[in-house]
Amino acid sequence: MNTSMNWLRAYVPGLSVSGQEFRDAMTLAGNKVETMEDLGENLEKIVTGKILSLEKHPDADKLSICQVDIGNEQIQIVTGAQNMKQGDVVPVVLDGGKVKVAHDGSKPKEGVEICAGKLRGVPSNGMMCSIEELGGEKNLFPEAPESGLYIFPEGTPVGVDAVDLLGLRDVLHEYEITSNRVDCFSVLGLAREAAATFKQALQYPKIEKLGNQEDVSSYLSVELKSPELCKRYTARLIKNVHFAPSPLWMQIRLRTAGIRPINNFVDITNYVMLELGQPMHAFDYDTIKGHKIIVERAKEGESFTTLDGVEHELSDSILCIKGGERSIALGGIMGGENSMITDQVKNVVLEAACFDGTNIRLSGRKLGLRTDASAYFEKGLDPNLCEMAMDRACTLIEELGAGEVVGGMLD
Repeated sequence: MNTSMNWLRAYVPGLSVSGQEFRDAMTLAGNKVETMEDLGENLEKIVTGKILSLEKHPDADKLSICQVDIGNEQIQIVTGAQNMKQGDVVPVVLDGGKVKVAHDGSKPKEGVEICAGKLRGVPSNGMMCSIEELGGEKNLFPEAPESGLYIFPEGTPVGVDAVDLLGLRDVLHEYEITSNRVDCFSVLGLAREAAATFKQALQYPKIEKLGNQEDVSSYLSVELKSPELCKRYTARLIKNVHFAPSPLWMQIRLRTAGIRPINNFVDITNYVMLELGQPMHAFDYDTIKGHKIIVERAKEGESFTTLDGVEHELSDSILCIKGGERSIALGGIMGGENSMITDQVKNVVLEAACFDGTNIRLSGRKLGLRTDASAYFEKGLDPNLCEMAMDRACTLIEELGAGEVVGGMLD
């Protein structure tokens, strides 16, 4: 499990030790840190710059000469990139600065120093760079182009630290979480351990009981037919869902855990899973037949297509979430293609459940499926996490304007 030091400090603000000091103390306290990565290492003198103008190089068809505002001055940079235009804000490595990755993809131990010089006879006083050159993984930055410079969103300030802005001034620790310490299989759980280890105060995230004056039971019902495979099942309804990119702080935290930001709604469910250790799932309410969820075993030989488009033949040992008589998810493993969340969805059912860990592990092995969610359930979760996670998710939904939370919770 990878955890960001910056994210931990959000809950333990008094945590002021270095990454190495943190690693040593946490390991001695019984939370073994396997590896440590300093994301900001070899990233020096990198700011945001706005392209004021660009023209073709007189002696090289594939090069452009750009005038770039870096906040306190204007500099000239020659680049071979093709995806930029006037007004774009990009990461700029100043003279004497460093990036982590070279053009050929290599990662020199000491980084790659950028020096002012001439390209085909034209002075160039820095380098505009891609997300890969900064050490970022392209698949975690959906807004990054397939090739070329990374372009910041419109309105990004000029002359500020680009490394901070991208959330790369951070240290990641990878923990070995043993099966008897499932309470540490979350950012909050590790923050609790860090607070105890370093004798600092722990600040919990904002969690509120929210909901309008309606009652979810007027819209939805749940029947639990296989309680031996599901200790607890909770559901809430979110109406008038509004999809948009999640805020930068949330995207940064998801990336540190290796999760690609998608949109505010999907990101909230992934965020709560990482923060509290409780997987969640979202269904398209309007595709649930009879607006009734049934939690029961699959029919022997039943065919089911998961979100990734793969068709599976199920056995009656596998737990399914059904919308009426139709399976819409493999409980605790993966949702179905028939109830997936798209940008056209208007109303969403949120699920937080406590599935049997042994059954999840055996079912996943039988189907050849292991997901982030199943990895959590396999360890055996506390049923009390369901309500806490549901309240946290609804708090974030309201805060981010992602939808209207209907009152009440089915439990």
